[in-house]
Amino acid sequence: MTLLLLNLIVFYLSIVATVFAILNPIGAVPTLMVLTEGYTVSEKRRVISKSILVASGMILGFMLVGVYIFLVLGIDISDFKVAGGILLFKVAFDMLQGKISNTKLTPQETQESIDREAVGIVPIGTPLLAGPGTITTAMIYFNSPQYFISERIAVILAVITVLLISYIILRLANPLFNRLGKTGSLIISRIMGLLLASIAIEFITSGLFTIIHTL
Repeated sequence: MTLLLLNLIVFYLSIVATVFAILNPIGAVPTLMVLTEGYTVSEKRRVISKSILVASGMILGFMLVGVYIFLVLGIDISDFKVAGGILLFKVAFDMLQGKISNTKLTPQETQESIDREAVGIVPIGTPLLAGPGTITTAMIYFNSPQYFISERIAVILAVITVLLISYIILRLANPLFNRLGKTGSLIISRIMGLLLASIAIEFITSGLFTIIHTL
């Protein structure tokens, strides 16, 4: 029992590290600072709250209904792993180069909102935080057939933990940006990009192995 609990805790922590790396709230700090320049403290707080709520709804929503989407479209989780791994590697490669992936944010999306607080929905909530890479990673872990209910609960708790950590980081955006600066944020993003590249390769190889074994 103790060994099972220990394995579950290790699994939970690994998911926290993975989701945190792809969601990358530290990398979102400079964008938040630019988009909320001139905002009052209360306006920034509401923007951050909206961004986390939107990201939570997007990630958890797709996690819970993703398996039904697969059934309707006739997609197997191994196929999704390969496609998701390729997408994740693209995001990781962009992070290693020190830039925001265009799978997460486009120039058009940065101009999409008119309301001052709407930037919490687009582009910060989605696609900057809850982008295709984040959603794909969460869906793969939650819907993997080898995981039982305990692992699935651990995935949900891990995602919620990362979202809470992200909220705290964004609330501390001003002191963090002053200490880290843009260079510090880029360094952290590159380290996370290396981790994500490894995870992406694992997704691709395990997906291909399952597909080949099935054939």
